[in-house]
Amino acid sequence: MAEPSKVIHIRNVGHEITEADLLQLLQPFGSISKLVMLRGKNQALLQMQDIHSSVSALQYYSGVQPSIRGRHVYMQFSSHQELTTDQSSHSRNSDQESEPNRILLATVHHVLYPITVEILHQVFKAYGYVEKIVKFQKSAGFQALIQYQSRHEAVEALAALHGRNIYDGCCQLDIQYSNLSELQVHFNNERTRDFTNPSLPTEQRPRPSQQGFPDPGGLHPFQQPGVRIHRWEELQRLQLHLVELYRLE
Repeated sequence: MAEPSKVIHIRNVGHEITEADLLQLLQPFGSISKLVMLRGKNQALLQMQDIHSSVSALQYYSGVQPSIRGRHVYMQFSSHQELTTDQSSHSRNSDQESEPNRILLATVHHVLYPITVEILHQVFKAYGYVEKIVKFQKSAGFQALIQYQSRHEAVEALAALHGRNIYDGCCQLDIQYSNLSELQVHFNNERTRDFTNPSLPTEQRPRPSQQGFPDPGGLHPFQQPGVRIHRWEELQRLQLHLVELYRLE
């Protein structure tokens, strides 16, 4: 068994388990100074404020199987007595990402069906008033930003939806807090939506035609520009023909 340490090594940390879940599991034993999520290895390193706290936690969980979201996790003392500077940097980044915020960043994995703004709204509105949604595609895959009216609503949504599937067997939600303070939405369309301002245009309005010239778009549908000119010329020829007829009489 490893020598007692302030740092606890946690294994079998599934994709659905969040930093908040681990904090909730170990906070009863003392203050937590650092937390590093090793997502690629399904592991985590958590540093308690002192060795007494970490010893108390492992003593307790040696007799009780710790479980998060139905998954057993396994704890032991880490070989590290302190998290290194590099690990601390990752920890700070993790803390920033996990700091509660009313805007959530959702990445959807294994997308087999279309994910529309309406579908995202249907999923997230169950946990509070959704003000804005912005969806986009990046190298990480399909992502969306969801802004709630309050931070409390976002916290509840993350706790309930992280690791869940939108559709059965696919479209898994990977959710974290965004560091944005406000989403900027200028259009209500298939990519962005401001539910607080339904009067926003769907797209940028086209510029008006040059003053003094007719807009070709104002013609009858499928009518080519210049058709009216031909009809006017025909009318003039017809009038001249009628004048000639009256003169002959």
